[in-house]
Amino acid sequence: MRTPALLLAASLLAMLPALPAQAADPPAASAPAAAPVRVVYHFDRDLDQVVHGINNIRNHLDADPQAQIVVVANGKAVAAFKQGTQTAGGYPLDLMVEDLRGRGVRFEVCANTLKALSLDPKQLIDGLQVVPSGVAEIARLQFRDGYAYIKP
Repeated sequence: MRTPALLLAASLLAMLPALPAQAADPPAASAPAAAPVRVVYHFDRDLDQVVHGINNIRNHLDADPQAQIVVVANGKAVAAFKQGTQTAGGYPLDLMVEDLRGRGVRFEVCANTLKALSLDPKQLIDGLQVVPSGVAEIARLQFRDGYAYIKP
């Protein structure tokens, strides 16, 4: 003798072919846009690291133009952001920074490092933001704002 549960299961199985087929994924047009990738690039060494990192960021944005990128500089890297700094090949760093700022990249410099290096913020390339602490800013971006961390 069949139990009521077994009869119910058999009835449901018999109905399955009659159900309309549904796609596993909804159509792409109705799917919400993915949130942009957020990345903090950390520069703390020297001009070579800064130039290398800027090239990484340029490549990053070429591959993902919607990425939200913040550069945080502290330590010896801060000196690279002084006005008039040039790459080893003689190219002005301020033009490289200006190009990336035009693509939405935000540049932040550590106030603690400025003080330690006896640098006035007015000596820096235009458009850089001074934050109280570079490492605290990186931690905030990672923890509170969900930024991935890259150190070139």
